[in-house]
Amino acid sequence: MPNSLWRNRIFTTICVAVFLTWGIFNALETYLTLFFQDVQGVDPMQTALRFLPTPIVGALVNIFMGMYSHKFRADYTLIFGAVLTCIAALLFCVIQPEWIYWACAFPVVALNPIGADTLFTISNLVITSVFPERTQGLAGGVFNTISQLGKSVGLATSGVIATTVTESSRFEHKESPEALMEGYRAALWFNFAASAVTILLLCWGLNGIGRVGAKRE
Repeated sequence: MPNSLWRNRIFTTICVAVFLTWGIFNALETYLTLFFQDVQGVDPMQTALRFLPTPIVGALVNIFMGMYSHKFRADYTLIFGAVLTCIAALLFCVIQPEWIYWACAFPVVALNPIGADTLFTISNLVITSVFPERTQGLAGGVFNTISQLGKSVGLATSGVIATTVTESSRFEHKESPEALMEGYRAALWFNFAASAVTILLLCWGLNGIGRVGAKRE
């Protein structure tokens, strides 16, 4: 992998952004599952049903981006998706176990995939715009690899935070819903912070990129 790839500010920005965003997306989905089952005591079947909005919204986002992405500025589109991810993370941070599904969990489930799917779709188009044809395949491979690494690192980092906070919880029984929720909430605030950093990164790194599709040599 030539180091010259990283000299392209736009490419470096979207790689760091996808690393963070896919890590956040994976962590939020995992902690939603744990929240439903370990904190609220929801059975696995009901938990699965509560995730139905995720594939539906994800499919709609990808269809919309495929049809209309050329009509919008790429930087604005990516920042908008990152903002929605940030809102989902914030809602999850303040969620309370006694709240019904529709009050807070549903918006989190519905908003969570928008940022990740928007970023993944638009970024692949951006790569074709900022690199010549001979480099596009390599850049796309690096981008996809980094997105997969982001999933693993994001979940692992969140797990360390959650476990550490739960173990130092004031509650005597560390497996209790209250102790677990303390750890989950700490991990969720970490993911919210990461999503806020992603927004700032995109605002700086993609400033003035315009619409995707125009070749840049």
